[in-house]
Amino acid sequence: MSDLQLEQKIIEKFGKKKLEKAKEFPNNNLTLVLYERDPLKVRSIILENEREFHLIIDEEKGEIYHDCPTFLIYSEPEEKGCIHLIKLFLTIEASLSLDILNHFERFNLTSEDFGSNKKSTNYLLLAQECFNSDNDVEGLSYLNKAIISHTKCEPLIEQYLEKALQGDFLIEFFEFLSSAYENELDQFIQGYKKIIQKALRALNSSIKDYSYFNILKIIESLDKFFNYYDIASLDFSFEDFLCLTRSKDFKERYFGSYFILKYENKLIPRNHRYEKIREEINYQELKTQILARFFSEIDNLCMLDKLKMMRKHFDIFNIPKEKYMESYEAYKKEIKELEKKIYLKKFAFLKLLMKKYDVKKTKVNFRKKRNMYVASHQKENLENPAYLYIIRKIGFFGLNDATIKSSDLGINYFIIRELFLDDFTKMPDIFYYKNQYWAEEDYEIDAQDGLSLLRSSKDYTSNIDQKYVKNKEISLIEWDLAEKPRQGSIVNASGAQIIIPDQNNPLFHDLKPFDLCYIQKNPVKIKGDLIKSVNVISKCSFKDAIESVSEGISFIEGFYPLSLIRQIINKKISPFRANEIVSKNPNMQFVPQFNRFKKAFRSFLFEYINNNREYVFNELKKNPEENTKQIIILFNLTNEIAGLELNYSEMIKNLLNTQTDSKNFRSNFLNRVHSKIKSILSSNKVGATMVFDLKKMKHTPFIKYSKKIISIRKKEFETTQILKIYDEFDISEIKKTYYGEKFSRILNLNKDRISGNTLKKVQDFASKLNLKVNIKNNDDKK
Repeated sequence: MSDLQLEQKIIEKFGKKKLEKAKEFPNNNLTLVLYERDPLKVRSIILENEREFHLIIDEEKGEIYHDCPTFLIYSEPEEKGCIHLIKLFLTIEASLSLDILNHFERFNLTSEDFGSNKKSTNYLLLAQECFNSDNDVEGLSYLNKAIISHTKCEPLIEQYLEKALQGDFLIEFFEFLSSAYENELDQFIQGYKKIIQKALRALNSSIKDYSYFNILKIIESLDKFFNYYDIASLDFSFEDFLCLTRSKDFKERYFGSYFILKYENKLIPRNHRYEKIREEINYQELKTQILARFFSEIDNLCMLDKLKMMRKHFDIFNIPKEKYMESYEAYKKEIKELEKKIYLKKFAFLKLLMKKYDVKKTKVNFRKKRNMYVASHQKENLENPAYLYIIRKIGFFGLNDATIKSSDLGINYFIIRELFLDDFTKMPDIFYYKNQYWAEEDYEIDAQDGLSLLRSSKDYTSNIDQKYVKNKEISLIEWDLAEKPRQGSIVNASGAQIIIPDQNNPLFHDLKPFDLCYIQKNPVKIKGDLIKSVNVISKCSFKDAIESVSEGISFIEGFYPLSLIRQIINKKISPFRANEIVSKNPNMQFVPQFNRFKKAFRSFLFEYINNNREYVFNELKKNPEENTKQIIILFNLTNEIAGLELNYSEMIKNLLNTQTDSKNFRSNFLNRVHSKIKSILSSNKVGATMVFDLKKMKHTPFIKYSKKIISIRKKEFETTQILKIYDEFDISEIKKTYYGEKFSRILNLNKDRISGNTLKKVQDFASKLNLKVNIKNNDDKK
């Protein structure tokens, strides 16, 4: 009940549109960092449009802190009620949220964070949670984000460097050093010479363990680091470099030779023996191997970033441009064309959804607002879940999904013109962005090209190896159509970060929107701290996904509401309420496999209810009037009482006054139904048998009363008179009988007086059922 009260309170305070928008906001995009109930203290981080926001409720201080634009711009408390805050209210316990809203005026709503202490604490708590769950890579990422204020940064810098070195996370170690100068932390790094030297020695002895791409990333980080840190001040091991340059392993020889050649002006004056290493390097052989590797990467359709990093080193190895530039430029064009094909595939999928789910092409009257446009979507389309899905995938956001950037309109132009009737020639900035990406090319979108993304997956098989279910290093993910395809992937997932699949995975080209997959838990950073890639292990069935979530596996939720499973197990929601949410989920209209998910989810619910019958019963009986239907389902009574329209709510309430446990509840309830039926049949009340549907009662224990019911119906019909008044017939009384009501409904007899012709029709129906019509002349009545 408190859930409904909470929603009503939110509508009263912030409006229905904001509530609906908050309910649509993805659960995964809100991460609870801290949740303490008495006094209430909630710390959370929210991801939206590739930006992180912090939201903190502190009951003891009487403060709500949030750093999103809505909170910052508006002054009135009700206006500050953004979808992030409402989503948090919907996430924590309803009673606690209600208490805050009932005393909302007591809270100071602020966006002030002196010294960024609030944000830093959030990241520190999240980092520690990751370290405690052996998710060290993510922990280091959040620890890095916690380093905001220079006044308190030194302990965190030391913790980061030591943690990264202890865990052999050298990529993260050197990346952190490289970013120190950009973040104005270089003055603090100078004091960690010993730990930096340890890391360099560890790197020299473990180069073989890293992929070539990761070696390139480490070199890039070290180059940035040595731009501000004096490489000559470090005590390098001459023997280590000698071993590296003489190694038969390409990665070791590459790394060692690069550093000798790159930093010879600083290393040789310090130790002239480095000159000997430089003279030993077989330049021609090394250049030949590097170029062969470069062209091999092109043949394998590697990421462009990898080639860019290799190309940066070519000057160091004295490789002339004419040896590679033509192939490199041709490959860049090829990759650009592949990116365009992915966008066109995405557009075809969206157009297919438009056709399949009756999305109307309408005029939305775009209005310019700085570097954005605001649209007025047609109400009919806004009520179509497929339309909402489509416009969000091309960049619409905000309240009513009305706002979109000019650049997004440009890059998505070919699907935009399929959706809207507006005159885009009056919006020149759209064509500027369109031409930037698509040049002068023009494409007609064919919906048939999107069919492969909508097809049923052959890999949704069940009974997968249970090692995945209980493996702490494995997570579950639902892929979605990417708003901005990255690294050649048409799918991604959104949680604490934006996740894309590793393109070297065999499943990469077979992943489709709404696919459920097991993945390796620790993602690999692609760009900044938000975009990361993961290795996909296997697709999985809904049955496996539900079992995995119930076993406690971490997951990134999409359109299949897997979080309900955890809520049911943690007793935060009733299984019946969860079933109602799934059954009424609007996304089921366009998510291809939703009905299969619903079937698997119901199987889980039945098993849960059977295993927790007493607990479920105790919860339901707290409000028998509201939970009558659920109690009937719980005791498997639906088929037993089929065809009976009785006041079960009152019956159950009275029964619970004498019986408080589930033992014998079913048999006692059925006994009460028997008593109620006998009472009805002995009442002699006209029309009382209308509550019985004999056809539906056929397979119930109450069919034994059928002869008595038929006899009563026949008797009441034949003893009830139809009064003849001049040339009309009054059927007001006969309509109160079971058969009279049926005939009236079939013949559409809305008035109480009918003509002789109409009476003839009633008599015809009655004769077919062997019923006599009792007509009394009463011509004196008017």
